Amino acid sequence: MMTSGLSRMTYERARRLLLGAGLLVLLLTAGVMLIRRVETVEVLGTLLFVPVFIGLVFWNLKGGLIAAVLAAAAYAALRYPAIEAVGLERFSGLILSRSVAYVAFGLIGGWANSQLASSLTKLELYDQIDDATGLFNARFFVQDTDLELSRSKRYQTIFSVVEVSFPNAGLDGLSRRHRATLQRDLGRLLQEAVRTVDRAVHGFDGERDRFAVVLPETGREGASIFVERLAERIARFLAERKFHVSEGDIGRRSVTFPDDGEEGIEALRAEFREIDRFEHPETTQTGAS
Repeated sequence: MMTSGLSRMTYERARRLLLGAGLLVLLLTAGVMLIRRVETVEVLGTLLFVPVFIGLVFWNLKGGLIAAVLAAAAYAALRYPAIEAVGLERFSGLILSRSVAYVAFGLIGGWANSQLASSLTKLELYDQIDDATGLFNARFFVQDTDLELSRSKRYQTIFSVVEVSFPNAGLDGLSRRHRATLQRDLGRLLQEAVRTVDRAVHGFDGERDRFAVVLPETGREGASIFVERLAERIARFLAERKFHVSEGDIGRRSVTFPDDGEEGIEALRAEFREIDRFEHPETTQTGAS
């Protein structure tokens, strides 16, 4: 249930990394040129790739092209004093090659950046795995329960959804590595606690870690027994790792369809839809637009 690092990377994060790496390379290149005593105008000409790069990263092909034209004009302006002194013919080839380089960089880089943005956005929109625990995420829960509701109505079957939650505040005192290990181990605990046909989900609403399990062909009594056992296992797991949660702080809920009606399932779906918006604000806005 692991996804690739690429699918976990949002476009905003990728853009920051791309921008930082690209600017570093351009600045290092200009620095090396200065050390080697390359003509100052040529060093400045190399630095003119910086606005082109920024333009294509933030505004794709259009931004790259506009910035490239401006960079070409700026380079020609830098060469203007020398042109006045010795004539245009000596510098026309150099100006043309620089201009072509700026435009090619802006167009190709802008196109590549737009493809990267599209690919990462699609991956994020369809990502169904929770990074912290390796379980399914809130987005999967909303989609899966919709399918389960449709199947239950069509074939007159029964299913339940149970949820165990606890406040996340205590995790703030843990180191990042310790917190990541604890959450990953919690995910393994849930995977071991469910049947192969069940789907375990994790979501974080800003205050509480919420673990839900979709239980096909499970009635109200079975769901009630399961949620109590799951709550006990989670409480014992946390206590063994010195993360103490009082009995009253561990929330339990179970809903069975059709016994409890559709309202209970829809209420849970609405809550996990909000969790998805909380965890993926950028992609939920993209998906809604």
